[in-house]
Amino acid sequence: MPTSPPPGSDRARLAAKLREIRAATGMSGNQFAKRLGWPQSRLSKIETGAQFPTGDDVTMWLEGAGAQGEEDVVSDLLRHARVESVSFRHEFPKPGGAGAKQRSVREMEQRASRVATFQPAVLPGLVQTPRYMRELLALPSGPVQMGGASAADVEQLVAVRIDRQSLLHDPGKVLPMVVGEAALWSRIGSTETQLGQLDRLQALVGLRTVDLRILPLSAVMPVAPLHGFRIFDTDLVVVETFIRDNLFMDPDEIELYEVLFRHLQAAAVAGDEAAGLIQRVSRQLIAES
Repeated sequence: MPTSPPPGSDRARLAAKLREIRAATGMSGNQFAKRLGWPQSRLSKIETGAQFPTGDDVTMWLEGAGAQGEEDVVSDLLRHARVESVSFRHEFPKPGGAGAKQRSVREMEQRASRVATFQPAVLPGLVQTPRYMRELLALPSGPVQMGGASAADVEQLVAVRIDRQSLLHDPGKVLPMVVGEAALWSRIGSTETQLGQLDRLQALVGLRTVDLRILPLSAVMPVAPLHGFRIFDTDLVVVETFIRDNLFMDPDEIELYEVLFRHLQAAAVAGDEAAGLIQRVSRQLIAES
């Protein structure tokens, strides 16, 4: 879910413009919210950038302020603000480095009541063992080469990622996950690391807060598995690339990701079937080692 936007970002400029339009009416936030038929808290969140407005919200705002002449400017700001990009090379050199970036992820997870995750070929951070984390982060695609992180930064990242896993046992959370079978086979480091990770994954099958499902390689793909993504409530989708996080806040786009996630869930196996699939991969890895 969105936090207050960074100063100078497209989301901050959109929020400032909407605040300026409301202020030009001479109405307080509370008075303007009443005109729109909204709770004052909703208007406040939009004006601070903590909540992303829909296209309908913006239309109502302009009509309520009698500022339809600002439509082109505001529409342009809205289009640019729908996607926020966070570069690891920009974030990791800041105080706290990679650990600070992980803490921001933890804060988003703590605020959300539901976090849905799809990963086609790597296991999600919430289920990774410390050994798997370290070997994954040491790859050329990891934070040292992609973000300029130091060894100390990486250890901070690992520590915070481990701390994030307390979420798995929080009864107030709903954590549906769909993982591609390819992630079970993709060896991150040694065979021992992968086997330990699969044991960890199997232990999570059936955990009350976690709906863990595996998308078999033999399944007919319901969705082209182009990339992984995470959905935070109905507020935010995060797509991580090698060098940056892309944050999608447009409600219509978030709903499209929800539809895709439901298709993935329907095609994946859960419970005993998922556990059996994990066991078969483990046996094969042992046989090959």
